[in-house]
Formats: sequence, C-alpha cells, structure tokens
Amino acid sequence: MTSAGLTRTAAAIVALALMTAVRTPAASAVIDDSLLVRIYDNAGVLTSELAAALRTTHDILRRADLSVDWVQCRARRDGPVPAVCDQPLSSGDVVVRLIEGSDKETGERRALGYSLFDSNGVSGFATVYVDRVDWLARRAQYPRAPVLGRANAHEIGHLLLRSNAHTESGLMREVWTAEQVVRNRREDWTFSPDQGGDLRNARLATMGNVKKTKRPRT
Repeated sequence: MTSAGLTRTAAAIVALALMTAVRTPAASAVIDDSLLVRIYDNAGVLTSELAAALRTTHDILRRADLSVDWVQCRARRDGPVPAVCDQPLSSGDVVVRLIEGSDKETGERRALGYSLFDSNGVSGFATVYVDRVDWLARRAQYPRAPVLGRANAHEIGHLLLRSNAHTESGLMREVWTAEQVVRNRREDWTFSPDQGGDLRNARLATMGNVKKTKRPRT
C-alpha cells in the first residue's frame, strides 16, 4: 500500500505473522559509511534484553556483510539523548520503533510490525510490536530477545531492499511458525545469498548518493 510516497510492508506469520559491528551505542562517533539504525524503545524492554536482541540483529546483518551502528534514543526523562536523535533522518539512516500493539489481534496469524519507506528515497521507518513478539516467544517457549532481534532484522531487510517481497525460506519468508523458532535452524534466520548480494548492492548505491558529511557524535 502506497500513500504520500510511503510504502507499507507487512509480513504475516503462521502461529505468528512477522511483519515484516553490533555495537551497543558507545560514546564514540558513528562510522560514516555504516548503516545507522536509531532504536526508539517505547515498550520498556529491559536493557539486557534489548542489548541481546540487537546482538542477534547485528549478527544476522553481519552475515550479509553489512556494517551497522545502533543509537538508542531514550525518553528524555531517562537521561541525556544522543545528539543524532534530534537530527532529521539522513540518507541511508533508518528508525526502528519498539511499541506495544495498538490493537488486540487474535488467532494464528498476527502482524508483528510494519515498515514505511519513501520509494524514491533511501531512509526508512520500521515498527515492531513487542507484545506480539512476546506472543510468539510464549508459543514457542523460547526467549524473547532472539525473536525480537530477528523481527528487527526482517524489517530492516525490507527497508534496505525497498520492497515488501518475501521468499519461500530464510529470514525474509512471510510465514513463521513456533516450530521453526524452536528448531532454530540457522538457515531459517538469515538472508539468502541472493538477498545478501541485493542488500549490499542497495547499500552501496545508497552510499554512492550520500554526500560524505560527519554525523553528530552519539
């Protein structure tokens, strides 16, 4: 669905629908040619769980030869906010927002999140519903953090590829099951070789159009 230049992607999951280095933000400057992902946690994920989820996301993206920097943009009441959080999105930067679901879905198929991107641009915005991630993790009796990390990576994949297309297998498949989560086969949670190439090409094309300017320190 396209509106005002934005494309919305949603990935359904069986027993769940998935709508769809790592470095935890440090005091150092962000690397200019890496993908900058701003994390806005509005769901109150525990610090340790969020760190574990981001490690999972990072590992998935690293296997596709993508360099990523995370900036956690906290609520101001929790302390100082990194300078980059107040800046407009730069070309190639993305936002992942973690929230509670705005509705109460039931049944075997639930949307875990969605992605919005300017079809003519290179930045994007993704939302992941943490309560629905919890739902899948409970069904699988599996820790929440890796499921959340995979959901993040799936959405970032959509943003980088500028596409809502899905595959029959791998991380970018449309349907996920609790059984697959429990089985935990690596090939179920990674980008395919073709997708990895597409991701790298998309990132290189983006960086080729980005004027090399330093980002604010985090």
